[in-house]
Amino acid sequence: MRRSTLINSPLPLGILIGQMFGAMNLLITWLYPVADDTPCALLVFYGPMFFLWAFAAFRASRRSGRFLSGVTTGMLVAFATFCVFDLLVILRVNLFLSELTGRADWQNMMGRFQASGFGSLRLFINLDYIKGAPLKIATASTIGTFMGIIGGSLGRMYRPTVAA
Repeated sequence: MRRSTLINSPLPLGILIGQMFGAMNLLITWLYPVADDTPCALLVFYGPMFFLWAFAAFRASRRSGRFLSGVTTGMLVAFATFCVFDLLVILRVNLFLSELTGRADWQNMMGRFQASGFGSLRLFINLDYIKGAPLKIATASTIGTFMGIIGGSLGRMYRPTVAA
């Protein structure tokens, strides 16, 4: 029986990627709490994550010889990544709430809080993030599917041939 390694298991790999990027997000917020999420900063942060999803799909498709293995792997890795990552984002918001409220990209959130009638900013933010989690996870899973299509296509094209 062949043992499964972490890189060959989409869900555990996604959990690991989610932990790594979640920890990186916490560290960046700790070091630069008022840095805005500019498009360039988001690309630098999420680009490597998307690459890892495509690479996992590439390996799965190359190993199995099936395109669908790559697509499925990309989606599952992305799903698991964002389940964990989203939990760590909620932790980040709770740890750095007072610092984050001063960010320019949070002014819309602060305006919605003031208009909401909520008595607790922390409760409002947590509920808002929890309500948004399914859409974020679904969006990440969709992106993971596209990364799986790319990685799976390349993995299928570059599958090593076995000499008989």
